[in-house]
Amino acid sequence: MTPAGGSAVHAALAGDPVLAEHYAEFRAKSEAALDPALVALIRQAVAAVHGMGAAPDESTLDQGTRLCLAYARRMPFEHTAITDAEAAAVVAHLGEPGYVAFSVVTALADAECRAALVDLPGLATL
Repeated sequence: MTPAGGSAVHAALAGDPVLAEHYAEFRAKSEAALDPALVALIRQAVAAVHGMGAAPDESTLDQGTRLCLAYARRMPFEHTAITDAEAAAVVAHLGEPGYVAFSVVTALADAECRAALVDLPGLATL
């Protein structure tokens, strides 16, 4: 799971403070466009796909949030199989700007998990 306040990607960018700052700002702006609870659930769902934690408990979540999490779980390894109808359902729930933010947050969560799994900060120092 992504450490609080940072990520393996951010740590790998530590050698370039300007780039690290831009990455952190981009991530923060993307996350700010969504409900913080949804962002946390997305990160948790993606981390679970990568075997980096437990999946979120969806038993009390509304249908729209469950739909978003199902979509988020597919993005790391099945993104090409997501249908237009599935994307349209997320757009209907979040709106077009929300869908864009959701897509960015999910992609960054996936990238940060992958970076942690391969110790990207360690590789960046080689």
